[in-house]
Amino acid sequence: MTTTVTDHASSPTGRSLALVGTAAGVLLGIAFAVSSWAKAVDPHGFADEIARQGLLPGVLALPAGIAVIVVEAGLAAALIAGLRHRAVLAVATMLMVFFLGLAAWQLVLPPEEAASCGCFGNLVQQSPLQHVIVNALLLALALLAWLGRGASRPARGRWLLVAVVTGGALIFALAAPHLPIDGWPGVTLLREGVPLESLPVADAIPEAFEGAWLVLLIDRADEATRAAVPSINELVFAGSDVGIVALAEENPELESEFLWTVGPAFPVHGVPWNMLKPLYRTLPRTFLVRDGEVVRVWNRLPESGEIDALAEGREP
Repeated sequence: MTTTVTDHASSPTGRSLALVGTAAGVLLGIAFAVSSWAKAVDPHGFADEIARQGLLPGVLALPAGIAVIVVEAGLAAALIAGLRHRAVLAVATMLMVFFLGLAAWQLVLPPEEAASCGCFGNLVQQSPLQHVIVNALLLALALLAWLGRGASRPARGRWLLVAVVTGGALIFALAAPHLPIDGWPGVTLLREGVPLESLPVADAIPEAFEGAWLVLLIDRADEATRAAVPSINELVFAGSDVGIVALAEENPELESEFLWTVGPAFPVHGVPWNMLKPLYRTLPRTFLVRDGEVVRVWNRLPESGEIDALAEGREP
């Protein structure tokens, strides 16, 4: 008497489950890849967000942020490559459980300081409810990715890919603050050619929709910025056709101190951090607007020669 053993993985049902699990894993891997990239281009901004939400003290926020970037990159490489190893899926699922729990907690008890959710860096703004929904969908993908795993197959090459991607993510995250990538898509929203109305701070500077305006993104506490104010005031006093307006993070105490001790001759509007942060990685940053369109961006304040050119009506 012979006994026939059916390989469940080769059955139609097994193949269907494997297909669903693989597809879910790839989709989750793509989400991890986008998330890791969005954080890696501005690791200090991500760390600042972690600290502002009270998740970790500032001294631990940057190492923890870089660790999240590296783990997400490794998971992305593994899942996209079809490496649904038990350890990979366990880490991915636990990470999504944590993210969903955090999102739900912040929906019930919002942090004192509003910030973007951090899932996809500072550029993707989500409401607390949207944050919960997105993380719930990603957790569902993580659970579906367990379906139809079947027997393990040789995966040495895929593990090597994961190691390479993980190491590359670490190197990039450490180097990113020093790289001139601010104008790249997905790094900041502020680039030459974008319409002013597409920027989250547009409502704070309605005057900049007509004519030429120099918009300064500043940190009121930065000593170099404070020292540059007198030279910028000269452009105002020169009666140039180019208007000047500055944007800084809301801070009533620092606003009064900056006004009376530094004496800007131009308006400085306070805006929430989560509206300002998508426009920069480091401050100060400056952009020139003509008739509602960004035509020039500097990753600094304009220099004296550029200010003189603007005062004379010339393009710097």
